[in-house]
Amino acid sequence: MRRIHVPTTILVALLVPVALMVLGCGGDNTVRVFQNVSERCSWGSQDRIAFASFGGNGQLYTYSVTDTGGNLFLLTPSDEDDDFADEGGRTPAYSPDGEKIVISSRRGASEGIFIIDAVRGDRDGITGVTSTAGSGADTQPSYFPSGTALIYTSTRRAGDSDIRTIGTDGSGQADVVATAAEETWAAVSPDGTKIAYTSDANGNTDVWVKDLGTAADDPGTCLTAASPYRDEAPAWSPDGTKIAFHANRNGDFDIWLMAADGSGQVAVTGDQRSDGFPVFNPAGDRLAITRDREIWTVPALAWADWQANADTESDQVTRRF
Repeated sequence: MRRIHVPTTILVALLVPVALMVLGCGGDNTVRVFQNVSERCSWGSQDRIAFASFGGNGQLYTYSVTDTGGNLFLLTPSDEDDDFADEGGRTPAYSPDGEKIVISSRRGASEGIFIIDAVRGDRDGITGVTSTAGSGADTQPSYFPSGTALIYTSTRRAGDSDIRTIGTDGSGQADVVATAAEETWAAVSPDGTKIAYTSDANGNTDVWVKDLGTAADDPGTCLTAASPYRDEAPAWSPDGTKIAFHANRNGDFDIWLMAADGSGQVAVTGDQRSDGFPVFNPAGDRLAITRDREIWTVPALAWADWQANADTESDQVTRRF
């Protein structure tokens, strides 16, 4: 599989800009740089991808980049004081119209959910959605298709991870899945009727689906019950017919794809690198993934299918950002 090659001379020229970006300084950059990405990114409607990467101070900062790897922009710049508890952001997700990004960030006593502008980030202000008071944390947010509500993971009840919803204005907070198991990485189906999420209720992590509106103690249906491996971080295709996820069924983590009812589970990637946290592009034909702490894209097809059709290599090979 071919990777985009960055000449050594360009890498040397990038050393200073990379150092500045990693330290969390403000501004933007129009060249490709290397990042340290380990969580789910978000592919927006305006052909941009938002992601979080560690700065030199240990904080996670949110960036955006075009889906071809250019015009890198730091959305949550450091305020350059000694208090790092009021900056940064992680697990970004675009609003359906692409105008806002929801993030989780520790800007108080604990980590909460915030909304920022998709273009300017938090430079012109930031809107708090959940409280940052008390213990626990609210993380891993994403939007409902309506754009007026969010789903997220919360550890504020007894310390274990539950799935909750809340309006973008902070109203109507409610539990969606709240059991003794650990529930994480929820995503709402495109028609707004179901969620897919990760749970360890069966002893190992699996992908589950449940109808919205059912009782919070009802976990729904496990789609990967036949797998004794770790199956995690589901993402819906834009048409709602497929779910992508990552799993370590082949020894290392790869991207997998299945129908929304759990049938037809096939590997999308199959090499020796660690692949995780897939998200679909708006067209539904490619996936953005994390690969060894970088962001790549791959066709949203079974591994054997897109490898067999590599005659149009520029469309088939993965691309690094």
